[in-house]
Amino acid sequence: MKAIVVGSTNTDLIIHVDTLPSAGNTEIGHGFRSAPGGKGANQAVCLARLGAGTSLIARFGNDEFSRGTLENIERKGIDLSRCVIDEKHRGGIVFIIVDRNGDNTMFADLGSNLFLNGSDIENSGALFAGADLLLLQFEVSDGANKKACELAEINNVKIVLNPAPVRKFDKDIFDHVDLLTPNMHELSWILEYTEGRSIISPDEKDTGKIGKAAGRLNAYGIGHVLVTAGKRGCIYVTPTDVRTFGTYRVKQVDSTAAGDAFTAALALKFAEGMEITDAVRYASACAAITVSREGAIPSLPDSDEVEGFIMKNRMLEFE
Repeated sequence: MKAIVVGSTNTDLIIHVDTLPSAGNTEIGHGFRSAPGGKGANQAVCLARLGAGTSLIARFGNDEFSRGTLENIERKGIDLSRCVIDEKHRGGIVFIIVDRNGDNTMFADLGSNLFLNGSDIENSGALFAGADLLLLQFEVSDGANKKACELAEINNVKIVLNPAPVRKFDKDIFDHVDLLTPNMHELSWILEYTEGRSIISPDEKDTGKIGKAAGRLNAYGIGHVLVTAGKRGCIYVTPTDVRTFGTYRVKQVDSTAAGDAFTAALALKFAEGMEITDAVRYASACAAITVSREGAIPSLPDSDEVEGFIMKNRMLEFE
């Protein structure tokens, strides 16, 4: 399996607190550390640990944080030969505050990531020959994602889009996407953006309403939409099918990168042609292991860990 990730690389600056601070208040934290991250890097490392030959196309800044992040990711066995060093912009920085329940709040300056462009992707065109999977997010420019989609389609590569962080985007990208993986907040925002009106609340609990709302995205030509709903599980929607899946119950330590782990694992099994029930089970196990550990990239499991976890744990029903 050969995978390409077009996406971001950031340096995560992490601190733990008991309670996330409200406006104007200061919480005394502990355990400060820095670590490599970014949705592109997280997903690329996850794919590599799960056994995919993985190439990352990204823009690093020429600064001390970016240099450290590049060196760290390079040690994970990922092909970084097509990455660009941006001499004009600092690399991405994300401040992450994690509370005692493992929930987090993030603030990001995406820096050089936003300047990854179509020419950078065009210069990486040779990677797409023989590739099986292209994984995209929204922490880079529309131009980069559009060119990647064009090259992927020419080479019959499956395209998976994780529409995060949610933002205004070129809606034409939906013409290319095989699988879309929004969470509930992203689904609500995207539908309001595309339809021009509010379709569904991010807090909607009615599975039928969620399935119907996600089906609006099938109407844009996306054959497979999988909506993640946190600890409840996820809803899978095609033009002819709606299914719900639960999650695994684990002690949550840090939710950072859980969504990236789920998306990368799901995208891998989707590209391999695995039946959706088994693909979701595998992705959910990968995410469950990730949230039970601290950090983003350091928390990502390998394929043996995921398989072992599935053997030992029962997946819950959708709540």
